[in-house]
Amino acid sequence: MNRYFPLFFIIIYVTAYAWAGNITGTGYGLTKEAATEQAKRDAVEKGLGAYIVSETIVTETSLSDNIYSKATGFVKSFSVTNEKQGPDSLWEITIDAEVTEILDEIMQDEAAMQTLLNSMNRPKIIFLIREENLIDNTSTDLAETKLLSMFYEKGFDVVDRQLVAALKGNQDYTQALGGDVTAASRIANQLGAEVIVLGTAKISSGGKFYNMYSGQADINGRIVRTDTGQILAVVPNAHGKKPHISESTAGTEAVNIAAEILGNDIIRQLIEKWSTQQSNFIKVYIVLKNADFGSYMTFESFFQAQTVSGIRNAYSKSFNDSVAEYEVEFEGKTKDLAMGLTRTSPDGISFKVTGVSGNRITLEITK
Repeated sequence: MNRYFPLFFIIIYVTAYAWAGNITGTGYGLTKEAATEQAKRDAVEKGLGAYIVSETIVTETSLSDNIYSKATGFVKSFSVTNEKQGPDSLWEITIDAEVTEILDEIMQDEAAMQTLLNSMNRPKIIFLIREENLIDNTSTDLAETKLLSMFYEKGFDVVDRQLVAALKGNQDYTQALGGDVTAASRIANQLGAEVIVLGTAKISSGGKFYNMYSGQADINGRIVRTDTGQILAVVPNAHGKKPHISESTAGTEAVNIAAEILGNDIIRQLIEKWSTQQSNFIKVYIVLKNADFGSYMTFESFFQAQTVSGIRNAYSKSFNDSVAEYEVEFEGKTKDLAMGLTRTSPDGISFKVTGVSGNRITLEITK
């Protein structure tokens, strides 16, 4: 089994520009969509600059240095100004893009948020918050209600909470509320969600001062991709407090404040992570079935040779029970990589794509 881990990142050089206005970006790809994503990255690099990054990767059998450009910034909006397909079936797309490096501009711009969500294939989100209300001494879902409302207003695709509520009493539901990511992933997959928000909320009283009660609330959360288990964002704690003549109302208003703090922090982290992927590359996990050791090594070389346009780096992760796993850094979307793989293959090995979900591709060697 190969294991790898990044030892360090060294920023060697930074190019920075102050820019106001639109940027022209050009991209190439096997599909219009792939070419458009590359054009966005090109626009960000031209408008806001890029880091030159050195990364050392260590596996059990090798040590390698990867040096690459890393763009930093966000595409607020864009329009396609030219598109053409060459005789080699490769698309060339030119766009006029408005770019920014200010995160708050994305947070406050509905159109910019929709541009980002569209570029990420509009992942559906599910919320599972275990709430303890020590004031009312009853089961409540105030924090979850507030978070659902916030994300919906920001334009996120949120799974209907009634579909989630229908699973109460289910063993997976109970385990998920306890923080079991595997159980939560099964629920999310059942409901067609790609991202899940797991957390706990506690509502309590800070006591009575004169004729006012002090409502107190603490919430934590972590956001996980259901297909890979990747943690997208973490908020260790968000605290809210609010006085009111009604102790119950004080608790309700306090948890709403805490949930708003948590929600804004989560959204900021998601924007940063997804915008970085949009401007640079994503990590795609590839599972190869019906493999033997020879095909395992052949596919590793195949991926590392960057035969498919857009592959930046590739690493083997494991080989067990005829199943090989790889991690590929890819400039584009998962389905673009899957399409690229269908158009080429390692020498002497036939395979087919049997599944594409989120950031995971499943391949199967055909006999």
